[in-house]
This record gives sequence, C-alpha cells and structure tokens, in this order.
Amino acid sequence: MLLCVCAFLLLFSALVSAQLPSVKPKEFSPVIPDFTALSADWWTLWPDVTHEQEEQWLTDIEKAWLDWKKTLPEEAELDERVLQIDKRLEGIRKTWQKSDNLKSVKILPEVTFPESPTVLQWAASDAAVARGQQRYQGVQLEKSQMDDGVAHSLSRLREKVAVLRDINRNDPKYLSATLDVFLGQINHLQVLEEQQLLRDQLTLWDEELTYGRAQLQRMLTELRFSQEVADELASARTKEKTGLEELAKERADSRHLIFESADSEVTLEQQISLMNYSVETLQNRLQLRKQELLLAMNSVLDPNGEAEKLTISKTLVDNAEKAQADLVRQLNVRQRQVVAWIGENPKAMQRWWQRFEKINSALGHAGDLIDDVKRYEAAQLFVYQRQQGWWRTLGDRIVLQLQQLRSGWRNLANYELFAISQQPITLKDIAQMILVIIGAWGCSRLLSLILRRMERRKRTSEQAAYALWRVLNYCIVLITIIILLTMVGLDTSKLTLIAGALSVGIGFGMQAIFSNFISGIILLFEQPLRVGDLVELESGVFGRIRDINVRSTRITTRDNVDILVPNSEFVTGRVTNHTLEDPVRRIHVLFGVAYGTDPEEVREAAMAAAERVPVTFSNWQRKTELWLTSFGDSSLDFKLVVWVNSNAVSSLGDLHALYNLELLREFNQRGIEIPFPQRDLHVRSWGETAPPAPQASDSEPPKPIERRGSSGSEDWPGAGDADGGAEGGDGGDGGDGH
Repeated sequence: MLLCVCAFLLLFSALVSAQLPSVKPKEFSPVIPDFTALSADWWTLWPDVTHEQEEQWLTDIEKAWLDWKKTLPEEAELDERVLQIDKRLEGIRKTWQKSDNLKSVKILPEVTFPESPTVLQWAASDAAVARGQQRYQGVQLEKSQMDDGVAHSLSRLREKVAVLRDINRNDPKYLSATLDVFLGQINHLQVLEEQQLLRDQLTLWDEELTYGRAQLQRMLTELRFSQEVADELASARTKEKTGLEELAKERADSRHLIFESADSEVTLEQQISLMNYSVETLQNRLQLRKQELLLAMNSVLDPNGEAEKLTISKTLVDNAEKAQADLVRQLNVRQRQVVAWIGENPKAMQRWWQRFEKINSALGHAGDLIDDVKRYEAAQLFVYQRQQGWWRTLGDRIVLQLQQLRSGWRNLANYELFAISQQPITLKDIAQMILVIIGAWGCSRLLSLILRRMERRKRTSEQAAYALWRVLNYCIVLITIIILLTMVGLDTSKLTLIAGALSVGIGFGMQAIFSNFISGIILLFEQPLRVGDLVELESGVFGRIRDINVRSTRITTRDNVDILVPNSEFVTGRVTNHTLEDPVRRIHVLFGVAYGTDPEEVREAAMAAAERVPVTFSNWQRKTELWLTSFGDSSLDFKLVVWVNSNAVSSLGDLHALYNLELLREFNQRGIEIPFPQRDLHVRSWGETAPPAPQASDSEPPKPIERRGSSGSEDWPGAGDADGGAEGGDGGDGGDGH
C-alpha cells in the first residue's frame, strides 16, 4: 500500500512539473563604458543589480579602464584625473569591506535582558536601549545627509555631461572632459554604495532595537519585588533631595553675587555659573522623579503591601521642558555677548567656549532625562494596571488623561500669534478677550431684563429705565475697553496722556462730537425728551422720538422718515415737546359760514362733527367749544376748539384734515352754506373824455361795465368811468377840455 502511494505521488509530481513552463533566468550583461564615445547613462542599472553582479560589473569596468588608460598621453592634468579615478574605484571596494564589517557591529552591545528582573535591572536595560536609540537617530541623520549628497552628485554629473556634449571629438579638450565625466560617474557610484551601506545598517539596527523594546516589555511583565532595591532607591532619593537643597542655596548665593562687581567679565562668569546651577538643579529634579517612579513600581509589586496610587506629575515634565528651552535661549544670548566683548581673541574664545559646551552638554543630558521620565511614567501605568487591575487605576488614568489634555491645551494656548508693543498675544489672550466681551454682553442683557421687570412691576417708569440702561451700558462698554487694553499690554497709567491728547483733539477737530456726547448725557439724565414724545425743533423737524443715543437722536417724521438729529440741537436750540408731561393738547380748527346762518345751528353741527372724530378728548375740565371770532368780508368766521390726545394719533398734522372732513359732511347734511369771496369791479377811462364811438350804423354806444357785490368795489385802470363819461357828454364845448 505504501509503495502504491509513493508511486502515485511521484507520478503526480512528474505531471505537474511537465505542465509548468520552463523559465530561463535572465542573464546579467554588464554595460562596459566606451571611453572613445562615453555614454552618459551606462551606469543607470547599478542600483537594481545584486551585490555579486556589482562585483562582476566593477571588475569588467576596471579591466576596460586599465586597457584604455595605457593609451592616454602623459600629461600632468590627465595624470591627476587618472589618479582620482583609481582612488574612486578603490573606494567602492572599501565601501563594500566597510559594509561587511558593520554587519558585525551591534547597536546594543553587552545588554542583558534577565528573567524575573528587578526594577533597577529593567532601568539599566532601558537605559541601554535608549542609548541605542540615540545612535540609531545619529545614523538616520547621516542617511538624510547622504540622500542630499546623492542628489548633489547627480546634479554635478549632469553638468559635466552637458560640457562633454558641447565639445567636438577632434578638440584636444575632449579627452580631459571625458575623464571628468567618467570620474563623476564613478564618484556617483561610490555615493550610491555609501547610501546603500547606511540603509543596510539602519535595517539591521532597527531589527535589533525592535527586539530590545520587546524584551523591555517582557521584563515589565516579569518584574519582581525586592526590598534591597527599595532601600537602595530610598537612600538615593534622600541623597538627591539633599543635593537639590544644596544646589538651591548655591544658586541663591550666586544670584546675589552677580551685581557686586563692576567688571563685565566677572559679571558674565557669575551669570554662567548661575546657568550651571540651574541646569544641575533641573537634572537633579528629573533624576529624583525617576527614582520616585522606580520606587513606586517596586512598591506596587510587594505582595504584602497596600494598594498604591499612580504618582502622576505632568507638571514637572512641562516645567522641565520650558526650563530647558529657556536655558537654551539664555545660552545663545551669552554666546553672542561673549563674541561682542572678546572679538577675535582665539585663546579667550576657546576658554569661554569650553564652558558653553559644558552647559550645552548638560542641557542635552537634561533632555534625555525628560525622555526617561516619560518612559518611566508609561511603564508605571503598565505595571499598576497589571498588578491592580484595569478598574483600580481607572481614576488615576482619567486624571492622567486630563492632565495630558490640559498640557496640550496649555501649549496650544501659549502659542504666540503676534505682538503689540512687545507684548506677545497668544490664543489664550484672545480667548480671554472673547470671554470678557461675552461677559460684558451678558451683563448688559441681564441689566436690561432687570429694568424691564422693574418696569412691568411699576417700580420705575419706562423713561427712567431707558435712561438708566443707556448710562450703565456706556459704563460697561468703557470698562470693557479698559480691560481689553490692559490685557494687550497697554499701561493704564498712560491713559492720562491719551486723555490730554484727546482734549486737544476735542478743542480742534472733535468739538462737535464731544458737544453731542455731553448733550446726550444731559438728555438722558434731565429727561426733557423721552422715547415716544412728539417734538418740533427750531429747524422745522417734526416727529416722534424713537431712540436717544449718545451722539444723536432718531426722530420719525409724519412721512415715516427717520432723521438723525445731533443732541446739541436739543440743548442749544428751541424744542417744542407736545407730550412732555400731558399728551392732551388743544387745537383750533378755523372755518366760515354764509351770512344769515343761525349761529346756534352752526354750534350744534360743529359739536356733532367733533364727536365723530376718534381722537377728540372731552371731560368736565376740557370741553369742546365753538367761538365766533370775527365778521369777515364774505362769511361769519368761527373757530372750533377741541382737545386731542397726541399719543392716540400717528401724525399730528392730519388732525385738521379729520375735523374739516367731518365739518363739511355735517354742513352738507344740515344745508349750511360755506360762501365764496365776492368782489365789485368798476371800469373807467384813462383820459378826461370818452373815446370816440365806433363807426358802425347798427351798433349801439358802449355801456359802462359794473359788477356790484356786498363786499365793496374795485376800480381797474385803463377803462373809462361811467359817471365821468356821462358828464363829459353833456358839456358840448368841454369835450376838448377833458
């Protein structure tokens, strides 16, 4: 049975292999440069071939180069180019040898990852991995610089190829240009190999670092409690605290010594010493934080210990980062200061620069400690979750997340957008300004609601509430502006200068504006005018007040046109307020009737017409009356005196039209006549005699034209008088005398 199965498998494999197409691997054929007519792109396949193929290709290139080199003439310039090409070809092989040597170099030499470690053993392994990460970042920087070098090398090679193409082959310079191009091509191949060397090194080290980080994570899961470690960490923490106190005292003493000497060099030395103390203090605080975190991790591992809380201190990391950045800025300032004082003295410059390098190195170490604290805090959270459970550390983790959010918001809020008078303006400042504006708006709205409520409960009048709201609103706006100016860095003590300049401006160009402003304040406090009053100004503006502002007052006329009147016109000019205290006012409607009309009937008709007008106001003190005012030329003149409520009408000018319409309707119903004016017209001649009669047989002599009326007579010049003409006709000889 077994033999049958084996035979079947062999047969099946033979059939499958027979069906597969035979693919012959593509053979590599290196391109050898032709030096008599050098091509610009013979090397372009170099990055795509294997290392064995590169070795074969380089061997063929070297052989072709040796054969062509023998044919070159002996010239000093050509010999120099030949020597450089030989060095570049040898440099490619040295790069390969260096690559083989680097494969044996480890990024984590002599690093152990023990089983069941203590927190100190984990810390030692973590420090070794951190140092390896720094070396890895250094190689990354070299690789980035090498990438720029490849682009630069390719650009120079293209320039040389362009020069070669412009030279004739029969030109003596063609041979030298060919050597330059070939030298550039070989140099570019060496740069490519160095770039590949760094890539391979980064790949190997990345794998090693990944393995190291995995081992650190594994060690965190296998940590064990150690009382010896606890005692050692407690002793180290006490020592760090003592050193921190001593550094604080030395820093305070150094600060007091800065201004004791008038020598600038001595002062600068004291300032640099103060920077050293500051950097050491920062390092000690971070080192103390690391020991506290390790001690907390060791304590939570104690099986007989009590539940521990996370030792969260994000403020320390944030303050440390700010202090580090501030010290870096101080160091740059001191370096420029030393250059300005010392000048070109190399010995003094070297002495000072050694001290600066020491501070700079210490600042770099402080940055590493900050990274260590961040890793230790993450490790502490992992160990606490593993030992006490996810829920036991929930509250601490929420606090941690909130602190992280707060830290991120603080960094964003402190981002400087621009500066006003050397005062930086950040997002936090703008947010505070917006909050101040919103608060001012809310106060104004709350004040308006309170005053409206008081008005509804009849605790104050509408006009008093309006005036108080206006004044307090202006005060809120003024206070808000002062607060905003203070927030942007403006010294409020300088407002006196602004007030002085403003007074000068008021005296010249802002006099009218200031006058209107003061007038508006007077109107709001005195209240001679209120919103809703009907006023008539000396300028002829007539209408109802709609709004009283600080600079002008809005009046709506009878044509529903809004007019902005400066407040000074209400204070300096004559203003008629029809509704200041009592909106009821009296108007006089004039009319006339024909002579012979019964006055009593006229009175009844007028009273009936007045009652039909809806705005008529009447009580026992203010009654509608009819007065006979005069005997006119054509009529008996009457005056209807009525009281009207000005607030009950929208346009005071239409009242006379309302009463006239009702009077006309009533007179028509009662048959009362409204007379027309009557006149007498008299025609007289210009001279003393009458004009000659017309020479027509069938015509009659002209007659005088006379129009008589009850109101009198009127003479028109240019026509003969009737009586005068008759007297002239009776005297025979007197015709010539007229």
